[in-house]
Amino acid sequence: MATVSVHYLRAIVHCNLRKGHSLNQILQGSGITTLELYSDNGRVAGEKITHIVKQSWIRLNDEFMGCTRTACKHGVFELMTKYALNHEKLHGVLEQGIHFYQLFTDDIKMQLTTRSNYAELSIAFDQPQLDIGNFFQEFWLMIWHRFASWVIGRKITLNQVFFPYPKPAHHQELKNAFPCRHNFDQSTMKISFNLHYLELAPIRNQRDLQLFLKDSPADLITIPGEEISYRAKIRTQLIMQPQDILHCPDFEQLAKRFNISSQTLRRKLKTEGTSYGLIKDELRRDIAIEKLSANAGSVDNIARALGFSESRSFTRAFRKWTGYSPSEYRQQHQHNH
Repeated sequence: MATVSVHYLRAIVHCNLRKGHSLNQILQGSGITTLELYSDNGRVAGEKITHIVKQSWIRLNDEFMGCTRTACKHGVFELMTKYALNHEKLHGVLEQGIHFYQLFTDDIKMQLTTRSNYAELSIAFDQPQLDIGNFFQEFWLMIWHRFASWVIGRKITLNQVFFPYPKPAHHQELKNAFPCRHNFDQSTMKISFNLHYLELAPIRNQRDLQLFLKDSPADLITIPGEEISYRAKIRTQLIMQPQDILHCPDFEQLAKRFNISSQTLRRKLKTEGTSYGLIKDELRRDIAIEKLSANAGSVDNIARALGFSESRSFTRAFRKWTGYSPSEYRQQHQHNH
């Protein structure tokens, strides 16, 4: 169900193009259409992004995807996880993982530091100008946050994230990836989180690791472990309804389900960089894209299923989300298949 901004798809495609591969080679077997690639406000299904990342790793034989001076051969991340997982606490897992990459490359420097009550994981690219659009820096930071969360079976709630460049156009997507306070134009890229996570014991074993690696990078994109963000909790509440037509309860009812006041829920969503209205829009958008791509029903039926009183309102909303009408989107998707 989850979708990812087309910004990241374009960045991955560009990584392959500048290494001499054709667009047809890059998109082959991914199910990604040119409509998805060139849509200004496009969204791409998470499983399609997973496929194209996997194929890029293999095609380029570079897990850094051409965004560093020297390549990191495919298989290094797997070797690191096997090497690092055998520790009693998350602190040891992360320290060993960082040490492992220090032995393999000078292109990315990483450091785990601890303060009185919080920890910071920082990364620094030796030649960040090779990472056009800062795609891989963000992806690398995301990988380590997701991997650490997977190791302990809990999503690590972030306090702050720091970016060494100005606020980008896709900043809202960054809020989805890192739901916390954002700081731009900083000296270092890093995430900050509560120190107690480092003391937690890994709950994963080598057998779990094989399944994790088989599905990778799916779990690195979708955030494994126990999800505690209110954005995800609300999405789950809305998705798991038994009726065919999407019903969005009023905000006060929703807050009662979480046993908190509406003011508290509103404040928590603001901290995560979102709102109930935005969450509903994102969910409707994702369901609409999924149904139109699968040719599941008429535009009128999809509009009703999403809770729109008339198809014209749905069409206006969909054009705002993607830059296309539902019919144009479906026609283009079918044409590219």
